Amino acid sequence: MSLAKLLSPKSVAIVGVSSKAATFQVGGRAVFEHLVKHGYQGRIDLITRAPIALHGVASIGSLAELSNPPDCLVLSVPAAQVVALIEEALTMGVRAFVTISAGFSESGPEGSALQDRIAKMLAAHGAVMLGPNTTGYVNFTDKVAMSSTSRITSHLPPTGRIGAIVQSGALGSALMDVAERDGIGLSQLISTGNEAVTDVADFVEFLVDDPATDAIVLYVEAFRHPERILRAARRAFAAGKPIAIYKAGKSETGRAAAAGHTGALLGTRGTYEAAARQLGLTDVRNLEDLLPVADYIRRAKGGRSVGVLTVSGGLGGAVADTLAAAGDTALPKPGAATAEALSGYLPEFLKPQNPVDVGGSPFRDEGGFKACLSSFAADPAFEAVVVASTPVVPKWAGDMVAAIKSVSEKTGKTISAVWPAEVFNAEGIADLRRAGFASFTRVETAVASLNGAAAWWTRRAEPGRLLAEGAAGSVGAVPEATRSMDEATSKKILKGHGISFLREVFVPVSDMADAPRIAKDVGYPVTIKGIATDVIHKSEYGLVSVGLEDEAALSATLDAMCISAETHKLDLHGFILAETLQAKAEVFVGISHDREFGPTLTVGSGGIYTEVHQDVVTRLLPVSETEIEAMFDNCRIGKILRGTRGKPALDMPALVAMVTQLCVLAEDPASGLAGIELNPIGVGVEGEGAWIFDATVFVAEEAK
Repeated sequence: MSLAKLLSPKSVAIVGVSSKAATFQVGGRAVFEHLVKHGYQGRIDLITRAPIALHGVASIGSLAELSNPPDCLVLSVPAAQVVALIEEALTMGVRAFVTISAGFSESGPEGSALQDRIAKMLAAHGAVMLGPNTTGYVNFTDKVAMSSTSRITSHLPPTGRIGAIVQSGALGSALMDVAERDGIGLSQLISTGNEAVTDVADFVEFLVDDPATDAIVLYVEAFRHPERILRAARRAFAAGKPIAIYKAGKSETGRAAAAGHTGALLGTRGTYEAAARQLGLTDVRNLEDLLPVADYIRRAKGGRSVGVLTVSGGLGGAVADTLAAAGDTALPKPGAATAEALSGYLPEFLKPQNPVDVGGSPFRDEGGFKACLSSFAADPAFEAVVVASTPVVPKWAGDMVAAIKSVSEKTGKTISAVWPAEVFNAEGIADLRRAGFASFTRVETAVASLNGAAAWWTRRAEPGRLLAEGAAGSVGAVPEATRSMDEATSKKILKGHGISFLREVFVPVSDMADAPRIAKDVGYPVTIKGIATDVIHKSEYGLVSVGLEDEAALSATLDAMCISAETHKLDLHGFILAETLQAKAEVFVGISHDREFGPTLTVGSGGIYTEVHQDVVTRLLPVSETEIEAMFDNCRIGKILRGTRGKPALDMPALVAMVTQLCVLAEDPASGLAGIELNPIGVGVEGEGAWIFDATVFVAEEAK
């Protein structure tokens, strides 16, 4: 589908324009007034019940009176009239619509049915529509203010290189205020409304191909077609256009089928954050940071290593600490030559480090701050430089602004300012922004931008780490509810799919008398686990005992487990008797299905304290063996797996091969599995292998 006639029409017709003069216009009248005020150069036709003339345009009474079909038809009429108007317009050859009217899927079942009918009509003709229930859009580049929002009644924010897509008209107005305040130019601002036909992904695809757009920002409440946004995100990454995204509604949407430990470990954002990172998207936590982050990343020439030069030790320390906590940037020490050059500007009690606090010393000599910044920024250890300043006297502010401009041009490096002085040093901040430099008045915004740029450039250096084609949304419907199978049943199911386990035997309670003979066959020392209905964490009920050496210990343990089950009123089915192996490390592996993004893999530290340690990493499937290995390396347990403090390396190849096999199973819709948790998996030294000690399989509730 082509969006050109929708977003850059040469002619527009508006149905539903009020004849009443009002200070605050709405609907089709507001769209018309904004088109005229902000310089739309195409033809505009007005279709109204009663004849009116506005700005020299005389209205007509029906679509049939149009001399030519418009490129785009705007509908601002009651929902019940929309179907007939679209039907007539399609017959005339109109293929692009902006439907401002409300009363569709947001209003209940009847509205949803009406919206579905419209969507089918439009799809059958290959037509596109923004909305319904939208405020419209502003194409800043081509001066098409096709929007009813009151924010643009007087003027537009600056035109620039960032395209914004929002699933909320009111949020679009807020973004325009941020754009004007921070001097950030927009190319497009599109409010998608109910997305009956065209959705966020379609508009991302359009902006990827738009020569006037260098970066994209998204405000998203729900991905209606995840597989399409994934494809669009991959295209944006390949085109070198960063996407910054703020996703609202992160509570339960994505974790409905994340079971057991996995649900707790993913929390409210785990799957979404994994998707964002794997797609090269920059996840923005604060809505007001969305535009500044995108603007900084599109301008940044690098940024995986950052140097912080400050006139305030406290502010510089806050920037450095917050950057370190964010995790994607490095703060290397300056080289010896840099330290020597800086020492000439610093009093003895200040040291040339990173961050380096220069105080007011360099400003005492004409050109001193410029020379100081030049020495610091020239250090090859830094890809990007930040100047952090509290409010300073106007002379110093002018020196700082001039230095940033000059040194950036000289070194070719991205230099930004963290300058919480929007009142006292407003002129200097505005000067920097007019010159195209980021000047942040909040530490959090600066760190989100710097960290986002670092992550972007890291992914650009490793494009193979991007989420593979065909991922997400490709496995059938996610069940509303799941139930867990006990360990014995779970292992039986997994064995049926080719997953191997330790030597072990399940002994029903009724056959307890056979336990000594079976334990002898399994081989001492033996491990016993009691299996009871709805009990996943068996150790909490005393149903796990490891390494029993003889029959006497076996019998005593079985009796104790029976007593515990009776005390806790558990439905005890029997016991697993398994061989005992001593692992050098225990890891956790969980596979769940996200409602928006499909199957996910979570790995990390295992054992009874999995949720306490919270040492896990999540990725969307599919992932390569290299990425699985990197996931473990990104956890604290990774250092143990690789061998640390003189300890030998553990069998990572065996562990990765096991996880790879599980991932293949998880991606198979025919498996019928809603989730898998293996905790713990024991890992031996290199060459010994990895062993699944405990397993839980989750199936759809309706599968009872």
